[in-house]
Amino acid sequence: AKYTGAGFALAVSSGSAALKVALAAMGIGPGDEVVTQGFTFVATWEAILEVGAIPVFTEVDQTLAMDPVDLKKKVTDRTACIVPVHMLGGAADIERIVAIGAETGVPVLEDTAQAAGGRVGGRHLGTFGTCGTFSFDPVKTLTTGEGGMIITDDEELWRAMSEYHDHGHDHLPNAGGRGGEGRHFIGDNYRMMELQGAIGLAQLAKLDAML
Repeated sequence: AKYTGAGFALAVSSGSAALKVALAAMGIGPGDEVVTQGFTFVATWEAILEVGAIPVFTEVDQTLAMDPVDLKKKVTDRTACIVPVHMLGGAADIERIVAIGAETGVPVLEDTAQAAGGRVGGRHLGTFGTCGTFSFDPVKTLTTGEGGMIITDDEELWRAMSEYHDHGHDHLPNAGGRGGEGRHFIGDNYRMMELQGAIGLAQLAKLDAML
């Protein structure tokens, strides 16, 4: 969060998990359509299918990412989320995409798995949308062996993601300790391991030099 300038960050077990946790916490589910791009890694649309939603694909433009012109054609009253993907270290035309999301009232989830540390106008990729997700698998610039991250400025969304990725346990103080939590919804286990976190801190310190 400090590195990107985001308000909050949540470490998770993979970039794929980051997408699913974010979509689930945003309330995306059966009957919803999620617009993403045809050129992406399979995890993007797998996460959409996992929450029960329907992926709708746009063309890509010269950025190798979502074409804003085609995006306008694909957004309907069934569209619940827009997921542009910053491909191969390059940036999508994210400002135009976010503007279309704002015009249509559809939140934007940035898949930043392949572009950690990338910026547009000095602003970090992943901070333009409602939230941004990252992957730290072995072939990414910043790696923890396996792992992922979600960033957002929305504290309520961050708390929902934090609880969802930890079996749905609420993270409020409670007299019962672990096992005494309440819950607002059923979650799953997408937590990052402590060892992954330690590796990630060392990698993060070198990210600008690696870029």
